[in-house]
Amino acid sequence: MNSSNGKCSHWQAWHDRMPGSKPTLYVTGKCVFPTPGYSVKLEPVEISVDPPGVLELNRIVEAPTDLAIQVLTEVEVRYSQDTDASYQQVNILPENVTIPVREVS
Repeated sequence: MNSSNGKCSHWQAWHDRMPGSKPTLYVTGKCVFPTPGYSVKLEPVEISVDPPGVLELNRIVEAPTDLAIQVLTEVEVRYSQDTDASYQQVNILPENVTIPVREVS
């Protein structure tokens, strides 16, 4: 495992269109790092040529600034976006992980 990237899995994406609230796309996952102190966020790719129905997100890892003990640490990743767009999948970069989007209504 590359300590600067971590190992990520358990990706899920769903579009919540329940009545009474704004349609919201959610993306979650879990990353494991060799020490505590890492943080992970997802941000939309600024210049992207997404095919229709595909959202591309960059996974950005921030390493700890202090020394830490060597113990595997799991970090939850969460992203949400208010949108009425119809996405069928989300691509997580730079790994090119493709996640199908479930519709919840």
